[in-house]
Amino acid sequence: MRIIKRLCLLLLPWLLTACGSIPTYNSNGTEVQGSTNTSIDNTSKSKPAPAVKPKQAPVDDTAQAPAAVLSLMKRAEEQVSRGDNRGAIASLERAIRIAPRYPETYYHLGERYFYQGNYKQARSLAEKSITLGADWLLRRQAESLIERASAYQ
Repeated sequence: MRIIKRLCLLLLPWLLTACGSIPTYNSNGTEVQGSTNTSIDNTSKSKPAPAVKPKQAPVDDTAQAPAAVLSLMKRAEEQVSRGDNRGAIASLERAIRIAPRYPETYYHLGERYFYQGNYKQARSLAEKSITLGADWLLRRQAESLIERASAYQ
């Protein structure tokens, strides 16, 4: 029984090596299907190494908010409920410095400026949240803020 186990452990790497395959590429860099080349020839330099073009990873239209940004947005909500509009603006501006491509913070900051009476800045921030790819609900809210701010200008 021990001999069989030892023999299996010794032969397993050779078996795996023999079953392995090295992909073969054609001239335009695509892999040829069904080709199993098990020998590696380092001496032949007639073919240049194919340039493999990486596929571009899918990217979300909007950035995702880090935990620090979500925490700052929650703090801003608490500050608004206590009546501290300036503190909420400071928290939201800090959140924008951390994640400048997150559209929700721009919208909330625009709301704070609107309630402070700075309608031009509120409109600008709402437009920025739309250009950053706000989802449908946030987009509607930002468009509403733009309309409200435009009414005062």
